[in-house]
Amino acid sequence: MAEEDFLSQEEIDMLLQSLGKEEEEEGPSVEYKPFNINELERISPTRLIKLEQVINRWIAAATTELRGIIFNLDSISLSDIKTEKISDFVLKIPLPAAIAVLNVEALGGRMYMVLDTRLIYTIISIIFGGPAQPYKVEGKSFTKFEMKIIKNLIDIFVKHLNSAWMELVGEGEIEFAGFEDNPRRLITVSRNEIVIVITLEVEIEAFKGEVYLAIPMKTIDPIKDKLRTADSESGSFRDVILENLMGTEVLLEAILPPLTMSVGEVLELKEGDFIPLDRRAGESVIVKVSGVPMFRGILGESAGKKAVKITSLIEHPVRGSE
Repeated sequence: MAEEDFLSQEEIDMLLQSLGKEEEEEGPSVEYKPFNINELERISPTRLIKLEQVINRWIAAATTELRGIIFNLDSISLSDIKTEKISDFVLKIPLPAAIAVLNVEALGGRMYMVLDTRLIYTIISIIFGGPAQPYKVEGKSFTKFEMKIIKNLIDIFVKHLNSAWMELVGEGEIEFAGFEDNPRRLITVSRNEIVIVITLEVEIEAFKGEVYLAIPMKTIDPIKDKLRTADSESGSFRDVILENLMGTEVLLEAILPPLTMSVGEVLELKEGDFIPLDRRAGESVIVKVSGVPMFRGILGESAGKKAVKITSLIEHPVRGSE
């Protein structure tokens, strides 16, 4: 092996000195923070179709009963439905807070219903004959009388929410568990716990207030698959559709055969004239329902009134079978 293949003592010393300098000349350490999966964008809760059905039925039933208390209640409507961290939800709860804690015992979870403070005082104003607008509430707590009104409102909302939930979902009866006035006490596990926040807008004359329903994801986790699809074969759901359908008014017409007349004959018609028909009473006529031929019948009288007796059904081909 050639002599130049070996390092001299001087070269070895320089190499050892340079190793220490490389460590000293390293750049500053890179700062980082742990990845938080809770900060990811979540799937919109509007995909929970059956949950939306529950909300719509809840709103309709609660509105009907509340109009007996709030005579000038215009409407209650679904304003928004979204997911957010419970810590963010707590920050927007107005003070003094009116929070109903609801147990869903069969599912081992809870829900939280929040009544807008301005809405509460507007309703109280209306009950005492005042205008539909809130009065100043800064720095005061609810009186015993105000709490009684709040409890009555909560009872109505919870009753109809539970009814709609049990009819469509059938699992986890919803019950009032208690009243809370400190929003921060809702954070029982983690500030990053995710809740579905349903916002109802209550309109009374020119005033608009909110009712919030917060449902922790862990509460509905056991039944999330059931909430994703609407059960169109559900007996209660079908009964509601049929009930509304059966009450729909339609126009029935007995169509007599057309009659041809000249313009001169039409111009000569005057009050009291008779127009002869080509078909006599007793012969078949077409009965239309909202403009669609549905039956065949014969003309006659019933209880002293002109009538049509249905003799047969007109069959229509199934769409797409032709």
